Amino acid sequence: MKSQILKVLFAPLLATLLTVGLTTGCSSKSNNKKRRASTGPIVVKEVKSRRQELRVNIVSEPQSLDSRKAHALVDINLVKMFMEGLVRPNLSGEVELALAESYTYDTDHLTYTFKLKDAEWSNGDPITANDFVYTWKKALSPQFSTDSVAPLFVMKNAKAIKNGELPASMLGVEAVDQRTLVITLEAPTPYFFNLLSQSCFFPINSGVDKNYPHWAQDADHYVSSGPFILEEWKHSNELVARKNPFYWDAKKVKLDKILMMMVDTETGFKMFESGQIDIEGSPFSYVPTDAIAGLKEHNQINVDPILGTYWIRVNTKKEWLNKSDFRKALAFAIDRREIVDHVTLGEQIPTTGIIPVSMGIQKAPYFCDGDQASAKHLLQNVLDSHHGRGARVPEITLIYGSNERNHRLAQAIQDQWYQALGIEIRLERLENKVFFDRLYRQDYQLACGNWIADFDDPINFLEVFKTETIGTNNTGWESPNYIAAIEESYRVQDEMERKDLLTHCEQIIMEDMPVIPLFQATMIRLQHPRVKDVAFTNCGQIDFKWASINASTE
Repeated sequence: MKSQILKVLFAPLLATLLTVGLTTGCSSKSNNKKRRASTGPIVVKEVKSRRQELRVNIVSEPQSLDSRKAHALVDINLVKMFMEGLVRPNLSGEVELALAESYTYDTDHLTYTFKLKDAEWSNGDPITANDFVYTWKKALSPQFSTDSVAPLFVMKNAKAIKNGELPASMLGVEAVDQRTLVITLEAPTPYFFNLLSQSCFFPINSGVDKNYPHWAQDADHYVSSGPFILEEWKHSNELVARKNPFYWDAKKVKLDKILMMMVDTETGFKMFESGQIDIEGSPFSYVPTDAIAGLKEHNQINVDPILGTYWIRVNTKKEWLNKSDFRKALAFAIDRREIVDHVTLGEQIPTTGIIPVSMGIQKAPYFCDGDQASAKHLLQNVLDSHHGRGARVPEITLIYGSNERNHRLAQAIQDQWYQALGIEIRLERLENKVFFDRLYRQDYQLACGNWIADFDDPINFLEVFKTETIGTNNTGWESPNYIAAIEESYRVQDEMERKDLLTHCEQIIMEDMPVIPLFQATMIRLQHPRVKDVAFTNCGQIDFKWASINASTE
C-alpha cells in the first residue's frame, strides 16, 4: 500500500487510538524529559540517472529464500520479489488474483477450485497445478524442517500429515489437470483468500527441487515465478535482482534491476545521504534513532502504522518466569509511553494487548501502562507465596537482535525494571541468526521481538501461541482453554460471535502473560523522491512490482 494512501486511511485512526489511550481511566504521568536535539535537514546528493535501477539496504544475509522456510519479515519480502502464489496484494494493498485466473467455491466454503493462468517459471517451464501440490506435500512432510507452514493447516488433514499421523496422499489438494487446482479445507475459513498471499502457499518448481535440492541457496539454480529473478548472490555482501522476462505480468514491471546491499544501518543512512541508496529503513533496515526527530521536523521521513506488535517473549519454563504474577509484574512495570516518546521515536502506539487495537478486538486496556504500584504488589505476592520475605529475584537475562533501536529499547526496559522493581537485568545483544536460533531452542529467559501480521485478521496474532510446540510460540506456554476457544472460532459463521471468541482468546493470553506487549509497530523509512509506486501493505510488506525511477527528478 502506498504511503500516501496509508496516511489518509490511518491518520484519523491514529488520532482516535491516542485519544482512547488517554481516556481509559489509567492515570497518566507528566514527563519532563527533554527530547534529543533535532538535526538539520539531510541533503541527498543527486547522482546521474541509473535508468530503471533501484538500490536498497537489506543489512544482512537472508536466512532463507525458500518460500516454504521464509520466516523473518526481511526474508518474506525478498521471497515475494521472486515468487508468487495464487493471489497477490495489488498497488493499493488489496489481495487479488495472480497466478490464478479464476476461482469458485462450494456453498459450504470448504472446497475451492482454481484455474491457473498460462504462466511460466523463469527457466521457461510451465507453472502447473502439480507444482502447488508437490510444494505443499513436501512442506508438510514430517521430515521437512520449517517453522513457517502452520498456515497450511487450514487444508484438510494438513496438520495430521505434518505430525506423521496420516500419509501425504490424504492432503486436501488435487491437481485435476495442469491448470486446475482443487483445495479442500479442514473447516470454513473466512480469511482463506487473504491467507493464500502468504509465502508458504507459493509453488516451487517441482523439477528443479528434485534435481537441485539446494536451489534456494544460490543464484545459479534459483527459479522464479514472480516479477524478478535472482541474478547474483554475493553472500553477506549483495543480492542483485533483474526483471523476470517470463513473468506473466512482465509488462507492468518497470524496474530493470534491484541492487540489495548488506551494510549496517549507520552506513546505509550515509549511503542514502550520498545518493547511493534510494530507500533506507523499514522493512529491511532501520533509520538511526538519533536522526528521526530532525527528519520528521523537516518532513523527510515516512512513518506508516502497520499491523504489528513489538513484545517481549517470556520463557515460562524458567524459574521465577514460570509464575504468571511475576510475568504480570514485569508487564505492569513498563512505561510504554515513555519508551515510544523518548526511545523509539517512531510514532508507535503503546499497547497492553497483542492484537493491534485497529482490528477491533480489544475492548479496553488490559492493564494501566506503567502501573508500578500494582507491579510491586504482584512481585511481593510472588516473594511471599513462593520464596519468603527477604528473598531477592536473581539476575535475569534479556536477549535481543543486534541493531541500534533494539539496544536502546532493551536498555530502557532494563532501567525501568530496576527502578520499579529492583530487578537486575543482564542484556545480551545477539546477531540475528544467533538470536533466532536461541529463540527456537528456547535457550533464553526474556527475548525482545515482534510479530507483523501476514494477513489482515486477528487470528494471525492469536495462532502464534496456539500450542506449546508451534514453531512461532517459543514461550513454553499452552492453555487448553485457549486452544478450545481458537478451535471454536474456526467453526462459527457469525462474525460477531467469532469476534467475541477472539477477544476471549486475547484475554486468556493477557491474564497468563506469556508475552509482554509493548507497542504497535510502524514502518519508518527514507525514500528518494525519484522513486515512484513502491507498494506498502498494512502488514509491513514492500513490493517493487510497479516501482519505477522518475529521471525527471534527477
